[in-house]
Amino acid sequence: IDSAQVEKTEVELSSSGSGVLLSNASPEAAPPRLFTTQTLPPIIQTASDSASALSLRPPPSATYLLDVVRREPKTPNPYLGTGQLIWKQDGKNYSMHMDVGINILFTNIELYRMQSEGTIEGGGIKPCLARETRRGKSTTSTNFNYDSNTINFSSDAKIVSLSEGSQDRITVLMQLASVGNADPAQFQPGKNITIQVAEEKDAPAYQFVITDQETLDTKLGPLETWHIVRPSRPGFYSSRIDIWLAPELNWLPVQIRNTESNGAVTTQTIRKINQD
Repeated sequence: IDSAQVEKTEVELSSSGSGVLLSNASPEAAPPRLFTTQTLPPIIQTASDSASALSLRPPPSATYLLDVVRREPKTPNPYLGTGQLIWKQDGKNYSMHMDVGINILFTNIELYRMQSEGTIEGGGIKPCLARETRRGKSTTSTNFNYDSNTINFSSDAKIVSLSEGSQDRITVLMQLASVGNADPAQFQPGKNITIQVAEEKDAPAYQFVITDQETLDTKLGPLETWHIVRPSRPGFYSSRIDIWLAPELNWLPVQIRNTESNGAVTTQTIRKINQD
């Protein structure tokens, strides 16, 4: 396999990947916070449910391993690999780490690594600094500046406005989990949730649609999940993201699937979990 083919296997994670479990902080220590999508710029509002106020409670701290399957158009066999997601929080601060690799010719190649750190305030996740590294590229960082309500990027001189509840590409997974963990009744088929997500050079609003409940087959056994979709949105983001949250595991994202505009599909599915 030549270097060009290896480069094709890079996994684009948004999520993010989705934020992954909650510390032992009690509800009294971290009460649910109201998050309203009305704080987002009007251009990215949805027609319904985007103004709904949602309570949030991040899931408890946990580390879990993922099986990674990467399928590319016109390539008969998938690339296989592993990933790890570490989520730690104590009711006041959090740290999150995610890395993904694939196996090529008996060698594990790290494709992607992302780290995030920040605070837990009023029950919600508040990123301060996010870093990401892709194979063959320099590490980039994203800074959330709450004094000036701005976001800036090491890879671009652009400065964008920071909306309430803004997340980075992996903490958004935990923010979605926080919605169900605070109140399962907030998950209803057809409901839309809009969250600003800071990426490498910009911070568009991701529009998530809650589809329905599904049973997911995993190496942990069958898991009852809620399936959430972020459809592609021309002019904002071209890929589709599917996320499956498991209520019985504190609403952790137990499967994440990224479908790129070229048809390549990367799926990460939980295979082992350790909860603090």
